[in-house]
Amino acid sequence: MRPWHTPLQPVRHGHWLLPGLMLWLFSLPLSATERWQRDDYLVQSFMEIAMKREYGHEQQEHFSRWPGPVRLKLVNEFGDKPLQAEVVKVQTRHLSRITGHPIEIVSDNPNLTLIMTRHKQMASWAARTMRQDESVRIALKEGICLANFATNARYEITRATIIIPVDYSRAKGRFLDCVVEELSQVMGLPNDSDKVFPSIFNDSSIDSFLTGLDYVLLKLAYHPALQPGMTADEVRAALPTALKALRANGDIAQATQRVQVDSLKRWAGL
Repeated sequence: MRPWHTPLQPVRHGHWLLPGLMLWLFSLPLSATERWQRDDYLVQSFMEIAMKREYGHEQQEHFSRWPGPVRLKLVNEFGDKPLQAEVVKVQTRHLSRITGHPIEIVSDNPNLTLIMTRHKQMASWAARTMRQDESVRIALKEGICLANFATNARYEITRATIIIPVDYSRAKGRFLDCVVEELSQVMGLPNDSDKVFPSIFNDSSIDSFLTGLDYVLLKLAYHPALQPGMTADEVRAALPTALKALRANGDIAQATQRVQVDSLKRWAGL
Protein backbone atom coordinates (compact mmCIF):
# COMPACT_ATOMS: atom_id res chain seq x y z
CA MET A 1 0.00 0.00 0.00
CA ARG A 2 1.34 3.44 -0.89
CA PRO A 3 2.19 5.71 2.06
CA TRP A 4 -0.39 8.31 1.07
CA HIS A 5 -3.14 5.76 1.61
CA THR A 6 -2.30 5.30 5.31
CA PRO A 7 -3.08 8.62 7.13
CA LEU A 8 -6.47 7.31 8.33
CA GLN A 9 -4.70 5.34 11.06
CA PRO A 10 -4.00 8.26 13.46
CA VAL A 11 -7.61 9.39 13.23
CA ARG A 12 -8.82 5.95 14.31
CA HIS A 13 -6.59 6.03 17.38
CA GLY A 14 -7.07 9.74 18.15
CA HIS A 15 -10.68 10.35 17.15
CA TRP A 16 -11.18 12.29 20.40
CA LEU A 17 -9.20 15.15 18.83
CA LEU A 18 -11.82 15.79 16.13
CA PRO A 19 -14.63 17.32 18.25
CA GLY A 20 -12.17 19.64 19.97
CA LEU A 21 -10.64 20.69 16.67
CA MET A 22 -14.05 21.38 15.12
CA LEU A 23 -15.14 23.38 18.16
CA TRP A 24 -11.98 25.49 17.93
CA LEU A 25 -12.42 26.09 14.21
CA PHE A 26 -16.06 27.12 14.55
CA SER A 27 -15.25 29.46 17.42
CA LEU A 28 -12.80 31.53 15.34
CA PRO A 29 -15.23 33.31 12.99
CA LEU A 30 -17.58 34.13 15.85
CA SER A 31 -14.83 35.83 17.82
CA ALA A 32 -13.64 37.74 14.76
CA THR A 33 -17.16 38.86 13.92
CA GLU A 34 -17.96 40.00 17.43
CA ARG A 35 -14.84 42.12 17.83
CA TRP A 36 -16.10 45.09 15.78
CA GLN A 37 -19.54 44.81 17.36
CA ARG A 38 -18.26 45.72 20.82
CA ASP A 39 -19.22 49.17 22.09
CA ASP A 40 -15.63 50.24 22.71
CA TYR A 41 -14.59 49.26 19.18
CA LEU A 42 -17.59 51.04 17.64
CA VAL A 43 -16.93 54.21 19.63
CA GLN A 44 -13.27 54.28 18.64
CA SER A 45 -14.12 53.54 15.01
CA PHE A 46 -16.65 56.36 14.87
CA MET A 47 -14.20 58.81 16.42
CA GLU A 48 -11.58 57.79 13.84
CA ILE A 49 -13.86 58.12 10.81
CA ALA A 50 -16.21 60.96 11.78
CA MET A 51 -13.94 63.20 13.85
CA LYS A 52 -10.85 63.17 11.65
CA ARG A 53 -10.28 64.03 7.99
CA GLU A 54 -7.94 62.80 5.28
CA TYR A 55 -5.04 64.64 3.72
CA GLY A 56 -3.81 67.13 6.26
CA HIS A 57 -6.92 67.70 8.41
CA GLU A 58 -5.90 65.34 11.18
CA GLN A 59 -8.52 66.36 13.74
CA GLN A 60 -12.00 67.76 13.28
CA GLU A 61 -13.03 69.97 16.18
CA HIS A 62 -16.75 69.45 15.57
CA PHE A 63 -19.02 66.77 14.18
CA SER A 64 -20.65 67.52 10.82
CA ARG A 65 -23.57 66.07 8.88
CA TRP A 66 -26.32 67.18 6.50
CA PRO A 67 -29.20 69.03 8.21
CA GLY A 68 -31.66 68.63 5.35
CA PRO A 69 -32.23 66.68 2.13
CA VAL A 70 -29.25 65.93 -0.10
CA ARG A 71 -29.85 66.97 -3.71
CA LEU A 72 -27.38 65.14 -5.92
CA LYS A 73 -26.61 66.10 -9.50
CA LEU A 74 -24.62 63.66 -11.61
CA VAL A 75 -22.31 65.26 -14.17
CA ASN A 76 -21.78 62.23 -16.37
CA GLU A 77 -19.32 63.37 -19.02
CA PHE A 78 -17.27 60.23 -19.66
CA GLY A 79 -17.69 56.46 -19.60
CA ASP A 80 -20.71 54.17 -19.75
CA LYS A 81 -23.18 56.88 -18.83
CA PRO A 82 -26.38 54.80 -18.39
CA LEU A 83 -24.58 52.21 -16.27
CA GLN A 84 -22.85 54.86 -14.15
CA ALA A 85 -26.15 56.67 -13.59
CA GLU A 86 -27.75 53.44 -12.41
CA VAL A 87 -24.85 52.67 -10.05
CA VAL A 88 -25.18 56.11 -8.46
CA LYS A 89 -28.95 55.71 -8.18
CA VAL A 90 -28.65 52.35 -6.43
CA GLN A 91 -25.94 53.54 -4.02
CA THR A 92 -27.72 56.77 -3.04
CA ARG A 93 -30.92 54.84 -2.41
CA HIS A 94 -28.95 52.41 -0.23
CA LEU A 95 -27.36 55.22 1.80
CA SER A 96 -30.72 56.91 2.28
CA ARG A 97 -32.22 53.64 3.48
CA ILE A 98 -29.45 53.10 6.03
CA THR A 99 -29.27 56.64 7.42
CA GLY A 100 -32.95 57.52 7.12
CA HIS A 101 -31.79 60.76 5.51
CA PRO A 102 -33.39 61.87 2.21
CA ILE A 103 -31.17 61.84 -0.88
CA GLU A 104 -32.66 62.69 -4.25
CA ILE A 105 -31.14 62.93 -7.71
CA VAL A 106 -31.82 66.30 -9.34
CA SER A 107 -31.02 68.09 -12.58
CA ASP A 108 -30.59 71.58 -11.07
CA ASN A 109 -30.00 73.35 -7.75
CA PRO A 110 -27.85 70.57 -6.27
CA ASN A 111 -25.97 70.69 -2.97
CA LEU A 112 -23.94 67.58 -3.90
CA THR A 113 -22.30 67.31 -7.31
CA LEU A 114 -20.82 64.00 -8.47
CA ILE A 115 -18.59 64.34 -11.52
CA MET A 116 -17.72 61.32 -13.68
CA THR A 117 -14.81 62.42 -15.85
CA ARG A 118 -11.39 61.54 -17.28
CA HIS A 119 -8.33 61.44 -15.04
CA LYS A 120 -6.70 64.32 -16.92
CA GLN A 121 -9.72 66.52 -16.15
CA MET A 122 -9.68 66.03 -12.37
CA ALA A 123 -7.53 69.04 -11.48
CA SER A 124 -9.61 71.31 -13.67
CA TRP A 125 -12.86 70.16 -12.06
CA ALA A 126 -11.33 70.47 -8.57
CA ALA A 127 -10.24 74.05 -9.29
CA ARG A 128 -13.80 74.96 -10.32
CA THR A 129 -15.74 73.14 -7.62
CA MET A 130 -13.58 72.81 -4.49
CA ARG A 131 -11.71 75.12 -2.16
CA GLN A 132 -8.03 75.11 -3.04
CA ASP A 133 -6.26 74.05 0.12
CA GLU A 134 -3.48 71.59 0.88
CA SER A 135 -5.84 68.65 1.40
CA VAL A 136 -7.20 68.93 -2.15
CA ARG A 137 -3.70 69.21 -3.63
CA ILE A 138 -2.55 66.11 -1.72
CA ALA A 139 -5.65 64.16 -2.70
CA LEU A 140 -5.14 64.97 -6.38
CA LYS A 141 -1.57 63.73 -6.12
CA GLU A 142 -2.09 60.62 -3.99
CA GLY A 143 -5.71 59.54 -4.33
CA ILE A 144 -7.70 57.77 -7.03
CA CYS A 145 -10.94 59.68 -6.54
CA LEU A 146 -11.75 62.82 -4.59
CA ALA A 147 -14.47 64.12 -2.28
CA ASN A 148 -14.82 67.35 -0.37
CA PHE A 149 -17.57 69.02 1.66
CA ALA A 150 -18.15 72.47 3.13
CA THR A 151 -19.96 73.42 6.33
CA ASN A 152 -21.68 76.49 7.73
CA ALA A 153 -21.12 78.19 11.09
CA ARG A 154 -23.23 75.48 12.77
CA TYR A 155 -21.00 72.75 11.27
CA GLU A 156 -23.83 71.50 9.08
CA ILE A 157 -22.77 70.20 5.67
CA THR A 158 -24.10 72.61 3.06
CA ARG A 159 -22.28 71.59 -0.11
CA ALA A 160 -20.19 68.68 -1.36
CA THR A 161 -18.37 67.60 -4.51
CA ILE A 162 -17.14 64.19 -5.63
CA ILE A 163 -14.84 63.69 -8.62
CA ILE A 164 -14.36 60.18 -10.01
CA PRO A 165 -11.94 59.62 -12.89
CA VAL A 166 -13.76 56.80 -14.67
CA ASP A 167 -10.81 55.72 -16.80
CA TYR A 168 -8.24 55.72 -13.98
CA SER A 169 -10.48 54.17 -11.31
CA ARG A 170 -11.55 51.38 -13.67
CA ALA A 171 -7.92 50.73 -14.66
CA LYS A 172 -7.13 50.34 -10.95
CA GLY A 173 -10.19 48.15 -10.36
CA ARG A 174 -11.58 50.75 -7.96
CA PHE A 175 -14.55 52.34 -9.73
CA LEU A 176 -17.22 50.82 -7.48
CA ASP A 177 -15.04 51.46 -4.42
CA CYS A 178 -14.90 55.14 -5.36
CA VAL A 179 -18.66 55.44 -5.74
CA VAL A 180 -19.39 53.66 -2.46
CA GLU A 181 -16.68 55.26 -0.33
CA GLU A 182 -16.89 58.85 -1.56
CA LEU A 183 -20.69 59.01 -1.30
CA SER A 184 -20.43 57.63 2.23
CA GLN A 185 -17.70 60.08 3.20
CA VAL A 186 -19.67 63.16 2.15
CA MET A 187 -22.48 62.00 4.44
CA GLY A 188 -20.23 63.07 7.34
CA LEU A 189 -17.67 60.27 7.65
CA PRO A 190 -14.67 61.92 5.97
CA ASN A 191 -11.68 59.96 7.18
CA ASP A 192 -9.90 56.73 6.21
CA SER A 193 -8.17 54.66 8.86
CA ASP A 194 -6.31 51.36 9.02
CA LYS A 195 -7.57 51.08 12.61
CA VAL A 196 -11.14 50.45 11.42
CA PHE A 197 -11.83 46.97 10.06
CA PRO A 198 -13.68 45.53 8.21
CA SER A 199 -14.62 48.77 6.46
CA ILE A 200 -14.78 50.61 3.15
CA PHE A 201 -13.00 53.43 5.04
CA ASN A 202 -9.89 51.27 5.45
CA ASP A 203 -7.59 51.64 2.43
CA SER A 204 -5.88 48.36 3.30
CA SER A 205 -9.18 46.48 3.22
CA ILE A 206 -10.35 44.46 0.22
CA ASP A 207 -13.94 45.60 0.76
CA SER A 208 -15.52 47.36 -2.22
CA PHE A 209 -18.96 47.62 -0.64
CA LEU A 210 -20.33 48.75 2.71
CA THR A 211 -19.69 46.29 5.54
CA GLY A 212 -21.69 45.65 8.68
CA LEU A 213 -19.38 48.02 10.54
CA ASP A 214 -19.94 50.74 7.94
CA TYR A 215 -23.69 50.22 8.31
CA VAL A 216 -23.44 50.91 12.04
CA LEU A 217 -21.18 53.96 11.54
CA LEU A 218 -23.68 55.48 9.09
CA LYS A 219 -26.55 54.73 11.49
CA LEU A 220 -24.65 56.46 14.28
CA ALA A 221 -23.92 59.52 12.13
CA TYR A 222 -27.65 60.20 11.71
CA HIS A 223 -28.88 59.10 15.12
CA PRO A 224 -30.72 61.91 16.99
CA ALA A 225 -28.39 61.54 19.98
CA LEU A 226 -25.71 63.19 17.82
CA GLN A 227 -26.01 66.71 16.46
CA PRO A 228 -23.87 68.85 14.13
CA GLY A 229 -21.49 71.08 16.03
CA MET A 230 -20.78 68.61 18.83
CA THR A 231 -17.19 68.53 20.01
CA ALA A 232 -15.26 65.27 20.14
CA ASP A 233 -15.95 64.98 23.88
CA GLU A 234 -19.66 65.59 23.33
CA VAL A 235 -19.79 63.01 20.56
CA ARG A 236 -18.00 60.44 22.70
CA ALA A 237 -20.45 61.10 25.54
CA ALA A 238 -23.49 60.77 23.24
CA LEU A 239 -22.43 57.57 21.46
CA PRO A 240 -23.44 55.14 24.26
CA THR A 241 -27.05 56.35 24.01
CA ALA A 242 -27.06 55.83 20.24
CA LEU A 243 -25.37 52.43 20.52
CA LYS A 244 -27.89 51.27 23.12
CA ALA A 245 -30.74 52.12 20.75
CA LEU A 246 -29.09 50.40 17.79
CA ARG A 247 -28.33 47.32 19.86
CA ALA A 248 -31.91 47.16 21.12
CA ASN A 249 -33.40 47.04 17.62
CA GLY A 250 -30.87 44.54 16.28
CA ASP A 251 -28.95 46.96 14.06
CA ILE A 252 -25.61 45.84 15.51
CA ALA A 253 -26.21 42.11 15.82
CA GLN A 254 -27.81 41.95 12.35
CA ALA A 255 -25.67 44.63 10.67
CA THR A 256 -23.92 42.23 8.30
CA GLN A 257 -27.26 40.99 7.00
CA ARG A 258 -29.10 44.31 7.00
CA VAL A 259 -26.40 46.18 5.10
CA GLN A 260 -27.07 43.91 2.11
CA VAL A 261 -30.72 44.98 1.71
CA ASP A 262 -31.09 47.04 -1.50
CA SER A 263 -27.30 47.24 -1.71
CA LEU A 264 -25.12 47.86 -4.73
CA LYS A 265 -23.48 44.50 -4.04
CA ARG A 266 -26.83 42.73 -4.36
CA TRP A 267 -27.68 44.78 -7.46
CA ALA A 268 -24.39 43.71 -9.04
CA GLY A 269 -25.13 40.07 -8.22
CA LEU A 270 -22.04 39.67 -6.04
